[in-house]
Amino acid sequence: MRRKISILFIVLLLGLAVSGCINQPTTSTITQTKTTTSTITQTETVVKEPHYYPISVKDFANRSITIEKEPKRIVSLAPSITETLYYLGALDRIVGITKFDNFPADVKEGRTVIGGFSDPNIELIASLKPDLIIITSMHYKYLEQLEQIAPVVVVDPGNIDEIYEQLELFGRILNKQGEAEGVINFMKAKIEEIEIKVADKPKVKVFYIVWSNPLMTAGKGSFINDLITLAGGENIFEDVQGWPQVSIEEVLGRDPDVIVLPPHAGITREELCKSELSKTSAVRNGRVFVISDDDIVSRPSPRIVEGLEEFARLIHPQAFNYNVNLLVCNVTAG
Repeated sequence: MRRKISILFIVLLLGLAVSGCINQPTTSTITQTKTTTSTITQTETVVKEPHYYPISVKDFANRSITIEKEPKRIVSLAPSITETLYYLGALDRIVGITKFDNFPADVKEGRTVIGGFSDPNIELIASLKPDLIIITSMHYKYLEQLEQIAPVVVVDPGNIDEIYEQLELFGRILNKQGEAEGVINFMKAKIEEIEIKVADKPKVKVFYIVWSNPLMTAGKGSFINDLITLAGGENIFEDVQGWPQVSIEEVLGRDPDVIVLPPHAGITREELCKSELSKTSAVRNGRVFVISDDDIVSRPSPRIVEGLEEFARLIHPQAFNYNVNLLVCNVTAG
């Protein structure tokens, strides 16, 4: 009997144990992952370009000039200088010009006229407080006085290559090398375009009248000689340097096919046709032409390519489908 009670007691304990295990709550272990956010601070380093000025340049007179600071008040003593600065986008820096400046059309607005080309008013120039004065070789007699006012740069281009040199020089002085390169590339592209059009055309003998009395022309080393050559012509006085005075007999002996004169040559085309030059082939065939504007062939500025195009149209009108009837002198010598 006791044995049964003992067995029953053991069974009861086992049941309670099993029951306790089943009903015991489950403990979960939660592992938390902590995320760390980092803030990155970027430090921007600004690298300043080195100062461009002061710079030293050599002008057309082979003079060394130091430009201490960026020129912002420029006096120009020649229309060609003003025009070149205009093409570089520096017209707003010009404070003084000559009375002969006429390009662009509004060039005189807001600027002081400092006198003529050969007779600038030095006191007036000084009153403008310029930081740069640009002159030509025609102004050497004023050089010492002008140097007392501001740095002076001399330019004196005599042909197209030297017009490029002038642009490069101004580009350096004004820190506008990119603009200068752009203008030079524009000029070269225009010249190339014209050269291609006249490449297969016969060379035409050309006489250009700079002035009628005394009779003057443009020879080798001049930009007008360059224009005639590039336009597909042959300057009959290419063997003479500069701006020579020539005789009627010399012109008749070289017998030009085309005569070109500017509007202000001291003679009209009608008068020319009644002169001794009426014996030339140019007049006999009616091939006497007047260019539209003296300035586009006489001023060494980027506008010279306009003069080139006009020369080419007059010398080889068929290459440009150009009608030259209005410019032909129809008077024929007997």
